[in-house]
Amino acid sequence: MKIMVVSDLHNNVAYTKKAVEIFKKDGFDKMYVLGDILFDSIEILNAIHDKIVAVKGNCDSYDDLEKAEFNMPDLNYDYANNRFIVLTHGHMFDDFNYDQGYDIMFKGHSHVSSIRQDATHIVCNPGSLARPRDGYRSYLIFDENGIFIKDIDTDLILKSLEFRR
Repeated sequence: MKIMVVSDLHNNVAYTKKAVEIFKKDGFDKMYVLGDILFDSIEILNAIHDKIVAVKGNCDSYDDLEKAEFNMPDLNYDYANNRFIVLTHGHMFDDFNYDQGYDIMFKGHSHVSSIRQDATHIVCNPGSLARPRDGYRSYLIFDENGIFIKDIDTDLILKSLEFRR
């Protein structure tokens, strides 16, 4: 299963549209959206609502939640590519205060892309498409081969973690 992970869109319509175009063109099966979506970006994502697993960010209002045609709880879960996934924005729950079991945690909030692995967990942040703090408008690809963070403008792989076979 091929999954696109985005976060911190902050109502950037141009990059939300670009992410949806890549999602469709590259044949992704699901999109994880890690919060701070807002207004018009939510309406754009509604076009693929049946393929979205999302969480609410600290900037998402109750009006945004009502506008979304997909659920946006504070925490969400999925099982994909033989791994149990936890999704969080990162302002309430993150790998430091979440004490339940998981294989991979996807979190946003910091606007900085990262991939960390320890003996039992992988923790990833796709960065931000709207307001990056690390210089790259980035998103994440999660598939059976691994985790890859890409610059949406250049298509360059910025960070990666390949799974052992």
